[in-house]
Amino acid sequence: MAFIRLADLIVNINCIAAVRYSTYNGFGDGKEIPIVNICLMIPEGSLDGETEPCCDCEKCPGVEKLEYESELAIAIWNYFTQSSEVTVLFE
Repeated sequence: MAFIRLADLIVNINCIAAVRYSTYNGFGDGKEIPIVNICLMIPEGSLDGETEPCCDCEKCPGVEKLEYESELAIAIWNYFTQSSEVTVLFE
């Protein structure tokens, strides 16, 4: 199993469903702030202990969403775009 450390969180790469890069204008000054959203294939709330049991966890695994911004977002995005495990179909 491969793991990555994201600030105060260590994540199993096999649990990552999607990674999305975007930006927003936080202060209205025209400067774009980068954001990376990571979707993990684990029940929502499981990272903070607020998971509510569903009827059958095998059938509804849920998704935990993480968001990072600024320099950490760029570092995470670069990790995935430079990974040999990622195939680019189009940009």
